[in-house]
Amino acid sequence: MNGQFMAKLTLILQKSVKERAQSLDALAFAKAAIASGHTIACVFFYRESVNHAEFPTPTENEDLITQWEELSQHNQVPLVVCHTVAERKGMEKFHPSFEASGLTALATAMAASDRTLQF
Repeated sequence: MNGQFMAKLTLILQKSVKERAQSLDALAFAKAAIASGHTIACVFFYRESVNHAEFPTPTENEDLITQWEELSQHNQVPLVVCHTVAERKGMEKFHPSFEASGLTALATAMAASDRTLQF
């Protein structure tokens, strides 16, 4: 690929799904990174962003969550939601495209990645 460094990336989202612009920025970045030949170890939904995995998905978030789901399925990118934060917020069920895990999963993804970016 013309001597370019192809990085393995971990993305961490921290903003609520209600802050749609930040989620869309992260999604656009992920798509552009993949199109440029980079790989994404995982997208970790932390702090306020755990509500991306809310199930059933609120109607106003359906299109955004569908876009994350498509990114995950087409590019084998795990969407990981911090179950500890989610449980503290009272979430009991998660959207099927998200896997509930803890900070160990994030640490493992970061250790296997060249870069970690936060949104």
